[in-house]
Amino acid sequence: MTDVVRSPGHGGFTWLASYPKSGNTWFRALMTAYDANLEEVDINRLGARHGAAEHLFESFMACDGSLLTEEETFIARRAIYLHLAGTESTSAPRKVHDANLPLAGGELLFPVEATAAVIHIVRHPFDVAVSYAYHMGLAPDFGACIDRMCDPDYRIGELANSQFPQVQSDWSSHTLSWLDMPCANRITLRYEDMLADTETSFARALRVMFPGVEPDPARLRQAVEATRFDKLKAQEAAASFRERPEKSEAFFRSGKAGSWQDHLTPAQCARLAEALAPAMQRVGYNADGSVGPWAGSAGA
Repeated sequence: MTDVVRSPGHGGFTWLASYPKSGNTWFRALMTAYDANLEEVDINRLGARHGAAEHLFESFMACDGSLLTEEETFIARRAIYLHLAGTESTSAPRKVHDANLPLAGGELLFPVEATAAVIHIVRHPFDVAVSYAYHMGLAPDFGACIDRMCDPDYRIGELANSQFPQVQSDWSSHTLSWLDMPCANRITLRYEDMLADTETSFARALRVMFPGVEPDPARLRQAVEATRFDKLKAQEAAASFRERPEKSEAFFRSGKAGSWQDHLTPAQCARLAEALAPAMQRVGYNADGSVGPWAGSAGA
């Protein structure tokens, strides 16, 4: 099930936004395969540049980015997004893991004025907690990952991995910040719905990215086949994946829904459900780990 919001089209960025380990990379693979009409996709040559990449700002900053405070980097990023919006192509989305929260002056980090479209992906936080813990090399200490997911002040700090600091916040605030972003062509996809019907979910995202252009059915089917999880996982095992963190054994680890049942304790699930209830309820994620109807998506 999806939640779509449309507004008149204009120039600007297409943001591919998600909390980490929610399907962002999978969508990038789908987009790469569809764009280039590929029967196979190279996981080390995926499209979608990073919205916090240091090189994005190199030509526009009068100083070394490492000299800025975290708050100054957020202000600089917003200003550069606005500056570049008029020349940005919507065919190459910008991957972002930040929450779209107001800065100190009240302005959104990702301004509506610099936005052409938003593709927002969510995943049940129970499964995110497991996948993210493995991704960061914390597993089996899932509690440490849950601490981060429930922390409204959590940030990826310092100038690391050629990326500027990013404010993730807690999972609920992150999700709501993108769900409630106004005045942009926007679609929210649930990871579980993408698993159930990848072709339909991806087609709906393409219609938001390219209003008035109907997706090509043959290319859709081919992109879905090219990006099956078993194929991506096998490619990583054979040739590695440059985006895999050093502490992670595998980026493409499971790809399933409901794996939390084999890892989290009832107390850990209860903590997540209590702390993240506002957004969970909004998108139909239940406290027992199930995925229900999405009451906020009438007509979607």
